[in-house]
Amino acid sequence: MKARLQRDAQQLRLEGELDFVSAIALRDELAGAIAASAGQPLTLDLSGVTRSNSVGLSLLLSAARTASAQQVRLQASGLPAGLLSMAAVCGLDEWLETLSAATDSTPEIPNAGQ
Repeated sequence: MKARLQRDAQQLRLEGELDFVSAIALRDELAGAIAASAGQPLTLDLSGVTRSNSVGLSLLLSAARTASAQQVRLQASGLPAGLLSMAAVCGLDEWLETLSAATDSTPEIPNAGQ
């Protein structure tokens, strides 16, 4: 399944496979959706991500930067276990915890960390 972004009120949902090709378009689309929510809280739901590599973490960092610039209180939910593992390796696990809307992650997704 190709990656896509869906918007529902104050929630953005990423679905599908995040890879280097899909990330380029998603980064711009995500930035636009965050900018459209300027000054409002917003949750980025990643529970629909079926596969991700380091680009998923990069996309999350980019979204957080955009949210900060637009004064959007961004939270993330449904973080795949593979993404959490990559964050720990990069020393970003504490930062990611501050972004998390919930204290638990989604169940391990096969190949999510690849």
